Amino acid sequence: MLGFSIYLNKDVTSETEQYIKRLKKNNFNGIFTSVHIPEEDSEKYKERLLKLGSLAKVNNLNVMVDIDRNSLKKLDISLSSLNYLKKQGITGLRIDDKLASEQIATLSQNIEIGINGSTFTEEELRQLSIFNAKMENIQAWFNFYPCPDTGISRQFFEKQIRMFKKYGMKVQAFFAGDENRRGPLYEGLPTLECQRTYDPLASILKLKELGADLFYLGDPGISDESLDQIRTYQETGSIILYTKKAENVSEKMYNYILGKHNQRPDPAEYVVRCEDSRMHKVPIINSENVIERVKGSITLNNRFYQRYMGEIQLVKGDLPMNKKVNVVGRVDNGSISLIDSIQPGQEFYLYKK
Repeated sequence: MLGFSIYLNKDVTSETEQYIKRLKKNNFNGIFTSVHIPEEDSEKYKERLLKLGSLAKVNNLNVMVDIDRNSLKKLDISLSSLNYLKKQGITGLRIDDKLASEQIATLSQNIEIGINGSTFTEEELRQLSIFNAKMENIQAWFNFYPCPDTGISRQFFEKQIRMFKKYGMKVQAFFAGDENRRGPLYEGLPTLECQRTYDPLASILKLKELGADLFYLGDPGISDESLDQIRTYQETGSIILYTKKAENVSEKMYNYILGKHNQRPDPAEYVVRCEDSRMHKVPIINSENVIERVKGSITLNNRFYQRYMGEIQLVKGDLPMNKKVNVVGRVDNGSISLIDSIQPGQEFYLYKK
């Protein structure tokens, strides 16, 4: 499931409503928000939370609220108030600090609970079982990390996922946005450090491959281009990669590689080969911009490759210069990791950025 984040440090306005509708239209079905409340703003946050819940309810969206022990008290959230919250559109509570296992177990009998996937231990999971937690109501929600270099490693992420899956739990992770990133650092809000500069779709596909089930946009913004990538993949299984022309190449040669392609069913080790690209009626392709092929390069075989002239390839890793191969463009930095996601026979598109 896809979700997105809305933060309550600002009022919930008509602009917020339009953003919610935009993401809902693009197959996002959940909202994450946080109520770590400044002392003087408890009433304001409660009002904003209930307004957000109302909008979510109208749009048939889930709402997971990140909450700590102090906020529980400030908002007067207890077992007796959970039914009221659910009626207002709040469907889950993500517990950010170390609430006692018995209390989490009790809450899970009445509402969906997100435990902290980044810090929860197997001993704590055993404790939940001892206190008869309703495990089907508990999900593992990882943190996001605003500071560069502080996101968790892929290895630790995989280790935690294996632990949670042993208990039959669903796992959530955040991916960074590519527009309107959250301040004060504006460096993206991913769970995995390696995904800080990824396109959203690239992050989603990799998180899915690693075993996650729920994918939430951490930042409060995402571009139309990224939404197109996500929607196209969901609806057709095709991958859109945004590209740029190489500096020393003619527009005509660059335009030749744009459009729809399929990877061959027998994938190569170092490149993605575009099936049928050399089968089209191609002009004589002279040697042009014959340089080192760095990862993400888009290449076109020139006339020195004889019957292989015209073949289009995407480079998976750095390769040396080859006098038979023109470098005509490059996959945009954020989309480079999508190259590895292209499966044998899969359809993909090369678009001009």
